Order: sequence, then structure tokens, then C-alpha cells
Amino acid sequence: MRRITSLLLSCILGIGMFGRNTVFVQAKETADSVVASMTIEQKLAQMIMPSLRTWNDQDLTAINGELSSALAKYDFGGVILFSQNTKDAAQTTELINGIQKAHLSGGFKSKLFVAIDQEGGRVTRLQTGTKMPGNMALAATGNATNAFKAANVIGRELAVQGFNLDFAPVVDVNNNPENPVIGVRSFSDDPAVVARFGAQFVKGLHSQKVMACLKHFPGHGDTNVDSHTGLPVINKTYEELEKNELVPYVSLVSNADFIMTAHIQYPQIEKDTYVSKANGQKINLPATLSKKILTGILRENLGYKGLIITDSMEMKAISDNFDKVDASAMAINAGADMILMPVQLSSDRALKELDAYMDGLLTKVKSGEISEDRINESLKRIIETKIKYGLLNTSVEASSKKASDVVGSRQNKAVEWEIAKAGVTAVKNDGVCPIEKDKKVVVFYPQADQLGSIQNGIDMAGASAASLICYGKGLDASADSAIQNADVVVCLSTCATGEELHKNTEVKTLVEKTKLADKKIVVLSTNLPYDLRELENADALVACYGPGINVTAAIYKLF
Repeated sequence: MRRITSLLLSCILGIGMFGRNTVFVQAKETADSVVASMTIEQKLAQMIMPSLRTWNDQDLTAINGELSSALAKYDFGGVILFSQNTKDAAQTTELINGIQKAHLSGGFKSKLFVAIDQEGGRVTRLQTGTKMPGNMALAATGNATNAFKAANVIGRELAVQGFNLDFAPVVDVNNNPENPVIGVRSFSDDPAVVARFGAQFVKGLHSQKVMACLKHFPGHGDTNVDSHTGLPVINKTYEELEKNELVPYVSLVSNADFIMTAHIQYPQIEKDTYVSKANGQKINLPATLSKKILTGILRENLGYKGLIITDSMEMKAISDNFDKVDASAMAINAGADMILMPVQLSSDRALKELDAYMDGLLTKVKSGEISEDRINESLKRIIETKIKYGLLNTSVEASSKKASDVVGSRQNKAVEWEIAKAGVTAVKNDGVCPIEKDKKVVVFYPQADQLGSIQNGIDMAGASAASLICYGKGLDASADSAIQNADVVVCLSTCATGEELHKNTEVKTLVEKTKLADKKIVVLSTNLPYDLRELENADALVACYGPGINVTAAIYKLF
């Protein structure tokens, strides 16, 4: 293992308001002619991408009658699926076929964008198949070709099941070690590295005809608040962003199909405010709702021609502070082409909420608060993208048998394993590794769900004398006894937030106990690698930048 230290730093809408109108689209038609043939109701629906995560609080794994009717009436631009929808390859394929069939049964000849967050690493939605190492692990290999290889496999497994859009790669520059939501999802704290590996990831998806989405514009790397739970602030000027956060976008903007916005306030750039419904205080408009950022910076300054999609509008950064319809209208006026998850299609009640939401948007169009010209700009981009990817006037279904053969194939798993091994990096090794396979080794780990990955690595290495102890509920006398009886101690450290980085009490205690017992200890970081900076008295420090296959590869390479 080598030293790599740089990484440590249709329309069931309001009765009488949204009538159904069939649009017959031929692939040879221009985007302009398609847009001209659509009603304003259909145009608005094309700008919406709802989730189909659950139905009546149960995981949605097959299309039902209620959703079939809704998809036949609302001319949505796309849908997004999650882990609740993707139990296995055949089931996922049939679900997507059912979704597309229901949508097309309404007469809408434009197929749906079917999206998923399949980044690799921590954010892996498919429940079967490969679980490619995440971005920081890819960059740790030092070879950007591995980003292409990983994305090529991800794209192959997505496309064969019927997905055509991956909300990846993350191109945030992780320049805040305490970032609670980006972390190992970022390639690096170096914007040039992010740009280089991001370009290869996009190329890998495109090799399988899967659309790529850069996220989260203009940058989520320098926050200590997760926009899923709060509204972050980055107090930087445009000139400061140009030197760091915007570097990957400048490099990749011409190759992106989609760019996803960040729910983050940039008060040095966007000074317009909104009265928060949470506390009645004025807050700066986040990037998602900022015309200065989406149109001024992304469209005009960077010259971006593709689709802009918001991050989920259900995230608390938006939902806690903004009225749902107001937020969508502001996003559209700011320059967003598609609104992600303004509502979930999760129950009969949710479908009624969708009626009210769409009626609210239509009212804003009729009152002039949203201009039809602005909508037409977005619709032209949407239709142009669908033409480019063959989503007009086609009824080809994915094969569930082929999906079962391809997803998680031996070939794909081999790529996954080679990349995982290449990404394991030793920050320090004072003669401990490789560990002789007949040595008595005790492995301390914090979470029960890590046990399988650890045991797989031990079995593959042939380390027959290894034992495992979970310290997730604290340390007791058995830890002292295990250390005394071991030749080498291995301790897994899993820190995902700044608070965890600063505490990490059990790991620090295990290092101290092992050193006092005059035994050797290896600390293996399985998440944010920055935890290793406070554990320098260990004999070896190893980073693998993520769970699952990363941990298996790291354990295997210790021996």
C-alpha cells in the first residue's frame, strides 16, 4: 500500500383546469414543434419529477392501479426511484417497464426520464448488483480511468434495467473536513482532481447512453450543515467560488446533461430575501431559487446549455422555510428547468395534494407570476434532451432476464474488486503491514452491518486466527483481554460528521489500551479519512473511504 496524503485534507389535475390532451410526437419533429403542440398544463407537468418511493407507507416494488391512472393523466417529465423500489434486477426492470407503459398509455409519446442516485459508495440505491467504491475512493487510486470504469459498470447496470438518468457524479469540492453530507462523496478537496475524475465519470455513464447530472451547483463542499435537515450558508464571493467550487463546472459544463442545484444561501452573491415560514425571519434565497446564480452564473457566465434540475424540494432547507408552490415558481423563474420531488406519489391523499400543487402553479402562470416564455425555454431543453437520448415515440421495453444476467455479473464484480483494492491507501505503516496470516489478530468494529464486509476480507486473505469484537455499545473488560491475547489489533473508525471526528472516543481509547499493552495496532478509516489525523500514535493508518467492498478490500490488503 502506498502513501497518499493529499486526500486527507397525466393530468389528474384540478377538475376543469387540467384536461388531458394527447400529444403525438414523432422523433423527426423539432423540439420547437413539439413544444408548440403542448398545452400549458402539459408543459408544467413536464417540468415535474416526482418520486415513487412508497405507497401507503409500504415499499413500492410494482406499479399499482392508482399510480397507473396518475401516470396516464399527468405528463410528467420524469420520475425518480430509490432503494425502496429496487429489490432485485428483474423486479426493478418490470417496475420501470410498468411506469413507462402507464405513462405512455395516456397518449404521451415522450417517455419519462427515469432517474436514480447511483453514485457508488455511500449513495448506492440499487439493492443488487455492484456497489462501486465512491468518489473519494476512486480518486485515491490516482488513476482517473478508474472513474470511467466504475461509471461504465454503473451505467451498464442502470441502462439494462430501464434507467436513463443517473444523478451523478458529485463534483462538490470537499474543502470542509467537517461537512456532514458530502465528505467521501466528493472526489477530493482539490478542484482540479474533482474536474479530472468527474470528466471520466461522465464519460463512463455516456458510454452506456445514460445521462449524467453534476451536483450540487454552485458547490456544497464548504458547509457544516446538511441541506436535508437545515439551510446552509456559504459566505463567499463569486470571485472566491471561481477559484475553487466553480472549477469543476467550468471544466465539465459542456458535457453535462443535467446540473442539480444546491439548497444553500450565498449572501455575498444573492441578496434577495424571503420571509421564512418557520420563524418569520428574512432569509437569503438559496441557489435553487436564485436567478443571479442559476441564470446569471450558470447560464450566462459559464455558458451552460443543458438542463437545470433542483435538488429535492422535500429537503428541509426548502420545505421548512418556503411555501411549496412559491418555491417551485421561484425556482422556475430563477432558471430551473425541472423541479425534483415537490410532492411524493405515495398515497391517494398525496395525489390530491398534487392536484392542489399543480393548480397553484397554473394559477401563477395565468396571473403572470410565471411567464409562459420562461416555461417554453425549459420545455425546449427537455424535449431536445429526450430527442437526443431516443425517448420520443418509442415503446421498447427492457428485458428483465437480460437485467438479471448483467446486474452483478462476474465481469462487473471483477471491476468493482480491482478498483476497491486500488483505492485502499496507507497513510502510515511502521512495519506492521502486511500482517503475517498466522498471527493472532483481533478486529474491533463499531457497527453490526460491517461484520459481513470484514469477514469477507478475512476469509479472502486466509487469516484464520482473526477474531472480531463489536464496540458499538461501548468497551468493557473483554476488550482488555482481547488486546492482551492478540499479536496485532485492528480497529475500524467510522466518522461521518465533524462532531464524530472530534470525539471518536472508543477508537482513541483502543489505541491507548493497545499501546499500553505494548501491542501493534492498525486503524482503518471506513468513512471520512480525516479521523486519522488525530490517531497518529497508531502503528499503521489506513483509509478506504467507504463501506462494503471498500472495507473488504482494506482488510484483505492488511495481510
